[in-house]
Amino acid sequence: MKDAWDKLNELREHPELADTPGYGLEILRRYGDSVMWFLLLMEHPEFEPSDKWWYDQWKRADLPWARLLAAHPQFEKHCKWESVGRGELMTLAFLAPELFTRKFPEGRWHDLYAFLSPFELAGVLRDAPQAAEALDMDDVREKLAPDYWLAVLAIQPQLEKYFDWSKVEKRPSNEWDFLLRRQPQFADHCDFSQLRSDQLRRILMKQPQFLPRIDWSKLEPADREKLEAKGIKP
Repeated sequence: MKDAWDKLNELREHPELADTPGYGLEILRRYGDSVMWFLLLMEHPEFEPSDKWWYDQWKRADLPWARLLAAHPQFEKHCKWESVGRGELMTLAFLAPELFTRKFPEGRWHDLYAFLSPFELAGVLRDAPQAAEALDMDDVREKLAPDYWLAVLAIQPQLEKYFDWSKVEKRPSNEWDFLLRRQPQFADHCDFSQLRSDQLRRILMKQPQFLPRIDWSKLEPADREKLEAKGIKP
C-alpha cells in the first residue's frame, strides 16, 4: 500500500492524479512529508497549499527553500526568513543571487560559510554545485568526511575531481548504495564484500548488472526473497 510520501512522489510525474481517489491534496498536505511537498511544488507550483500549511513549515529549518525560490520566486510570500537554515541561505546565494542580495544587501555568502556544519556544506554542494568554483575546495575537503562526499557525488558526479577516492576506496560506508544506485560508474572504487545485505539489495534492485560482484550466499534471506521477486538471482 502506498503511503503519502509515495503518492506525492508519484504526483511529481503524474500531476493529473491530483484529487482523484487516494490522491486528495488536502489529505496529502496533512500527512505528507514537507520536504516532498517542496519538491512537488518545484515542478508543479499550481498545487500551492493554503497559508495555514505554510505557517506550520516555519517551525522547520531543514526545508529546501533555496531550490523552491530559485524555481518559483513567487513563493517568497510564504517564507519566514528567520526559519531558513544557514545552508539554504548560502545555496540561495548561488541559485538566486539577485534574490539573496535583495533580502540581505549587507550580507555575503562568505560570512555564512564559516558557520556551516558538514551536513549543511554537503547540502550546498549537492544543490548548488557551482559553489565549488567559488569555495576553497582544499578547505572543503578537510571539512567533509567521506560519507558526505559519496552523498554529494550521487547527485553531482562532476564534482569527483575534488574528491580523494583513497579516503573511502575499498572501505565500508553507509552511502555506497545511495551512490551506486545513481552513479554506477563509480563501482570500481567499492569493495562489495564490505557492504551490508540491505545495501547490496538496494543496489541490485536498481543496478542488477552488479550481481556477479556479489556473494549471493551472504545476503539475508529476506533480501534474497525481495530480489528474486523482481527476477534478480544468480
